Amino acid sequence: MNRIDWTGRAPVLLVISLITLIGVSIGAPGIWSTDNLFAMGVLAVEIGIIALGQTFVINTGGIDLSVGAIFALAQVVMGLAMVGGVPWPLAVMLGLGVGVLCGLVNGLATVWLRVPAIIVTLATMFAFSGLALVITSGIDVSGFPEGFAVLGQGTIGSVPLQIVAIYLPLLVLLAVVQWRTRFGRLVHLTGTNTLAARLTGIRIGRVQIATFVIAGGLAALAGAINASRLTTARPDAGATDNLISIAIVVLGGSSIFGGKGSVVGTALATLVIALVNYGLSFNNLNAIYQSGLIGLILIVAVLMQNIMLSIQQRRAAAT
Repeated sequence: MNRIDWTGRAPVLLVISLITLIGVSIGAPGIWSTDNLFAMGVLAVEIGIIALGQTFVINTGGIDLSVGAIFALAQVVMGLAMVGGVPWPLAVMLGLGVGVLCGLVNGLATVWLRVPAIIVTLATMFAFSGLALVITSGIDVSGFPEGFAVLGQGTIGSVPLQIVAIYLPLLVLLAVVQWRTRFGRLVHLTGTNTLAARLTGIRIGRVQIATFVIAGGLAALAGAINASRLTTARPDAGATDNLISIAIVVLGGSSIFGGKGSVVGTALATLVIALVNYGLSFNNLNAIYQSGLIGLILIVAVLMQNIMLSIQQRRAAAT
């Protein structure tokens, strides 16, 4: 099953997180303050939620390049709805429905047309992005009701609401789905060997469609939180979230070919990326270094895991 591997990528990610924390704190010790840690967590929630959905798609052997576009389209739809007088809870539900519908389009096109997911979602990425620009005329949407701010700016005690009331419960729920439910087992089997899964009677098409729907819905949820936090909905939001979410999932230990990975590993990788991005920003380093450093961390994580596996194999062979 897709349980987190505490002998593989997980300890590597924890070590990298610790090294990153130490590194950024040398230049700016103030990063350890509670406020800064919460601020870092807030920034990580949105891409973290997208990455959780991407995990399910990749675990079946697929990929979703449209999550960033869904993120933008969903938030502008709910933004326009609120500006038009729709109560904000209903507007958020409408936005989530848009995300689910976009995910369904991706899944149906991939399964029914038998077109590789990378091609389908590349096409829908442009389609959804273009639709977001068309319905807004390329102009940001703002002027939301005050109650909507609770999603991205609310707190429970001193802890940001989106961390304790949205992201963490969602992570637990998806971990249970992945490890303890029939659907989680079907996702694993579909990604491990699609042909064998089909021959055993598993309707892999339904499984694949369901994972795209999950990814679309979660991208829309992240879009709602982002629009609430910034008090504006942008048609160009999430432009790089598709690639960053894929990098996080792979960094978290998921195989790009499917059949391996866990949402907990994805959460740990999200922590690493959040530390890097917030740490560099806190130290006033140029943002262009962030992408390069993320790529470097991905390579180092894979190399460290390979070294650990090699050592384990040598020890096993010696006994």
